[in-house]
Amino acid sequence: MFSALMKRRNLLLVALLVSCLNIDLFVRASAQELTVKASFAESAISSGEQITLQLSRPLQPSEGRIGVLIGTTDWTSLFSVAPDALVYTPQMPLPAGESEVIVYLVTGENDWREIARFPLRVLDAQPATPQPQDTMQNGNGSRKMEFKPSLTIGIKSQAAESHFPQENRPERETFADFTLQGSLQSNFTRGAFGSEMQFDIAGSSYRNEALRFAQEGNRAPRIDLASYLLQFQAGKAKIQMGHIAYGANRHLINSFSSRGVSLTFPITRRADFSIAAMNGSSIVGWDNFIGLSRRKHQMVTGTLGVEIFPERPGGLRIEGGLLHGSLLPINNFNQGNITDAEQSKGVSVRVIASDPSQRIRLDAGFARSRFNNPSDPLLNQSFNVVSVTEDARNARYIDAGFDILRDRPVSATRKASLTFNFRHETVAPLFRSVAAFTQADRFQNQFEAVANIADVTATVSHWRYNDNLDRIPSILKTLTRRNGVIIGAPLVSLFGDRANPSPWFPRVSYGYDRTHQFGASLPLNSDFAISHVPDQVSTNQNALAEWQFQKARFGYRFNHSFQNNQQTGRELSDLRNLVNGFTIGVTPHAKVDLNFDISLESAKNFETDRIDRLNRVGTNVNWLSSNRSTLTATVSTIFAGDVAGASESRNLELDVQWSYRFALERSRYRKVQGQFFVRYANRYARSLDSLFGFNNLTKFQTLNLGLSFTFF
Repeated sequence: MFSALMKRRNLLLVALLVSCLNIDLFVRASAQELTVKASFAESAISSGEQITLQLSRPLQPSEGRIGVLIGTTDWTSLFSVAPDALVYTPQMPLPAGESEVIVYLVTGENDWREIARFPLRVLDAQPATPQPQDTMQNGNGSRKMEFKPSLTIGIKSQAAESHFPQENRPERETFADFTLQGSLQSNFTRGAFGSEMQFDIAGSSYRNEALRFAQEGNRAPRIDLASYLLQFQAGKAKIQMGHIAYGANRHLINSFSSRGVSLTFPITRRADFSIAAMNGSSIVGWDNFIGLSRRKHQMVTGTLGVEIFPERPGGLRIEGGLLHGSLLPINNFNQGNITDAEQSKGVSVRVIASDPSQRIRLDAGFARSRFNNPSDPLLNQSFNVVSVTEDARNARYIDAGFDILRDRPVSATRKASLTFNFRHETVAPLFRSVAAFTQADRFQNQFEAVANIADVTATVSHWRYNDNLDRIPSILKTLTRRNGVIIGAPLVSLFGDRANPSPWFPRVSYGYDRTHQFGASLPLNSDFAISHVPDQVSTNQNALAEWQFQKARFGYRFNHSFQNNQQTGRELSDLRNLVNGFTIGVTPHAKVDLNFDISLESAKNFETDRIDRLNRVGTNVNWLSSNRSTLTATVSTIFAGDVAGASESRNLELDVQWSYRFALERSRYRKVQGQFFVRYANRYARSLDSLFGFNNLTKFQTLNLGLSFTFF
């Protein structure tokens, strides 16, 4: 069967590629600074009210994800995510009283960067909107119990496989594995008391996919505890046990996430205190259930907060924190790297302030951390290693914003806003905290102006950075100067009729970024020559235009980047990249969606006088043949090579999947949902290089089937 499919592959690809005209809309968001607006920022709400966090633009997958903390609890998983918004539809009551909602941008390195903070005032503790759950409630509505179990059992298999050459034979050519995912959630409230519980388990019959296989190998349990959280609340006092996140000082402890215990309670009307003890790395499994079994591998931290104006949370809040952290050479359960024993102790102070209208905002912090790197015989390997000197260093930051104009009318239908932001950060050399990811030895200032006139947005920024804060003469000091401009606008708001907009006016955006990185001077008493001192100017330009019609959409994107090397002796080591991309989306029927893409890329190396080109053509088809059946097909091909013809490569990819969903339901408490899928994948790659004399060909085909059942 597979040999016949191989013979038909080129005919199939050609037939599908003939319809390719343009690129998938994976860059539909305009490149502008990400900001957040909250639906609850201006008024108090009830505990069962829906809340929305509106993003200024859709978040690109390469940027990371959004994290949301309410108080010190991570609520991210409870929000439903849309392209440009996060919506919380109450499944459990929002915390009564006054608290804060903190929005983070979480990157792939698990770096949590705060992008917004809003006061949350909940007037009551009324039950959330009823959900299809078991509920017990007395006549006066003062008690509520919710119980939500979920269990998914699946089978995934690879029925057939072929490969070329033989060296590419996979570890398992065919297989059939059982998978399991289970969740148990409960929520109980009675008056001012509330409790919440959530347990998540995961399992696989294939031990290499067990949660702790990287740590335990063949001893890893096939079914294991993925995460859990127990929370009890009485008024404003709250205790949590399980997988929690803690910390709001970016340099000392910043949203550190692990298994542990935390306690938060009010001291007075103005003051509150929280304390947490957590495991030093991310863990899963039933072992070390609380997370505190290793005394030398944990974080103990606490925060005292004082609201100077308790009637206006966030008007002026002062927080003081302590941290005692100790790490053993133990990896996170899903991360493998070389680690070392580390210890740090630190204190922090944070000030949050704003005027009553939120026109002026300030977030400033200071941290002092004493770091120690104790000797580790396993790493020393009997060598005479110089011990690291224990030292205390400082770090500070200031984030300030001022709305110069806020919704100022400029015409009968248009308003203007202008905001100035200032960000400062200084991290001393050798600064280190075991509970925060911080780059030491850096000084930076950022100035930013954000303007909005009707639907037109513009951001102008200037960024200055340097290192070697101790001014050590024998160490190279590097300076960075960066300037950026981002403009985005729907042209219909400038030239068209806003009451009757024409789809022929696109939404456009343009971004320009210039970065100059250079060495301050030639280091003394070093082996550096003047040709070793870097001096480089990089520019990057992006333009995007998008048209949206009733059943079609079209987009064009342009990128030009140039790396100008001004370093002595390397003036010709310049690089230039040029990208032109086109996208077309067509929806001929409510159940059919077609996407096409073309990307033309060129890269020139001026030092070697070499030009490389890469052309990508792809198409994607989604056909919802019924409310239960979906067919998806994706075809793409990439042609790459240099203009001189010394090397070339070609890649072809074909993916086809059909899935069918079904459900059996007797009542809202007893139901079964399921899904069956069949997936075929075909990969072809050939690369030739006359300079190095190689000619590689690889082929790979798989046929996968899966079936899953979800209970409750």
